[in-house]
Amino acid sequence: MSPFIYAEVAKAFKGLTLAQPFPLPPGDGFKDKAAVGGLDESTTAQLMRNAETIADEQLALRKVANKKPVKELAQLLDPAPTRAQIDAAVSFQFQLALKRAATADELKRFAELYASAAKLGGPEGGARAVLVAVLLQPEASFRSELGHGAAAGGKRMLAPREVAFAVAYALTDRAPDAELLKAADAGRLATPADVAREVARIFADPKADKPRVLRFFREYFGYGGAAEVFKDTKAFPAHNARGLVADTDRLVRDIVAADKDVFAELLTTTRSYVHHQTAEGDRAKYQAAVKSYEEAKRKDPKKFEGKPPGDGNKSHLAYNLADFPASQPVELPKEQRAGVLTQPAWLVANSENSDNHAIRRGKWVRERLLGGTVPDLPITVDAQLPDAPHRTLRERMEVTKEAYCWQCHKKMNPLGLAFEQFDHFGRFRTQEQVSVEATDAKGKKTTAPKLVPLDSTGLVDGTGDAAVDGPAPGAVEMIRRLAKTDRARQVFVRHAFRFWMGRDENPGDARTLMAADQAYLKSGGSMRALITSLLTSESFLFRTAK
Repeated sequence: MSPFIYAEVAKAFKGLTLAQPFPLPPGDGFKDKAAVGGLDESTTAQLMRNAETIADEQLALRKVANKKPVKELAQLLDPAPTRAQIDAAVSFQFQLALKRAATADELKRFAELYASAAKLGGPEGGARAVLVAVLLQPEASFRSELGHGAAAGGKRMLAPREVAFAVAYALTDRAPDAELLKAADAGRLATPADVAREVARIFADPKADKPRVLRFFREYFGYGGAAEVFKDTKAFPAHNARGLVADTDRLVRDIVAADKDVFAELLTTTRSYVHHQTAEGDRAKYQAAVKSYEEAKRKDPKKFEGKPPGDGNKSHLAYNLADFPASQPVELPKEQRAGVLTQPAWLVANSENSDNHAIRRGKWVRERLLGGTVPDLPITVDAQLPDAPHRTLRERMEVTKEAYCWQCHKKMNPLGLAFEQFDHFGRFRTQEQVSVEATDAKGKKTTAPKLVPLDSTGLVDGTGDAAVDGPAPGAVEMIRRLAKTDRARQVFVRHAFRFWMGRDENPGDARTLMAADQAYLKSGGSMRALITSLLTSESFLFRTAK
């Protein structure tokens, strides 16, 4: 069932809980490509359960959010509703779920369904059958994009109503608003210029929620995965994965709102939010709590050992800050941080439970910035690094230089090892900790931590720019160099295409990709201009005529 139906029903019937029937694909990458959706037995069963839950709630409450009775539904439960009353109820459900009027043929068919169901289950059985059946219409779960009119060059443009839904889903995850539907009905969604006008209107409307813009960046960078990586917080009690993700969300929103040189800013900014969810009014309380905590700890150190102050959050330590920032966003040292790829959220998302994951980090850079490909791990390979705590990660990764492994690892390791500037909690560091053999006070052999010099040297290759390719002393410099390249920007545009089209590009999309890149450049790096170019392109608005 389409996400907008859930949103509309939740708005109309408060407190209604529904399960999402379409599972998200596992792994990295964009989660809503057209090819991943489908109807299997379990999905169909959940769609039916949701439809039944909605219908039961409608018949039980007979109210919408403003608490006024839904006359159309109440009349459907009369002992012998008239045809006009049945039509009114069906029309109400069509508008709620499908955002359109029912046709005369549909009204006739649903009236016949009511009559046959009512013979078995009475008025309530008939009412329930009709309401459920509307929610199970194919267009409630899938959008058809067949186009209309005569085909030109083997393609035809989407129908105005199809355009309205496509644009609405592209930006808002909701059904088209009244203005979009009005434009479609009036024939004012018939050209790319019409679409550009509506896209600009939605972007300019502060009340229009546009979650898919932030979702693109979350799925492109993948930093939201930080909350899924288990960490033993005994090593760092201040770790707060969800807080780190929220901080990066806020940073992304700021940069997208400024809408200037967005891609480079996301890769190079030294600004950051730190536990930003602590509002201004709460921050004073938090700082007061910290002061009170420190005073109490001085009086009774054992009682407060291992317990952080205030609301239990000391996220500033993940950013190498000595104290909670007095104002936000805060400027971080330029030699330590450069954009989203050095945010603790991204670093944690690309780490393991108790160590860095240089291979995963390098794979991200190779694919998401350089546009390369890395084959999937062969099932015959046991991809485990040696369990050797006395050796650094770089030393343990030497096993990947065997001929069979290196053909793939050479694309990832040199890029990922540059991120050894950071530990697996996302903290900047200049030394790496290993374990060495030691003897305790009783003469018993044990292990002890030891700090050793850190090697964060990386290597950039394959950019096509001799000024960029070559060794890099660490991730910060490497990222700043890559952010300036045409290749990284064009690969970013390609990923934006995949997200907003819901599919991978093909040779026929070359003109769309070039136009989007030019729109981005000419606008000074505007994400709005890039998205508008994509949503007004032939790739988005036209379909192959069959």
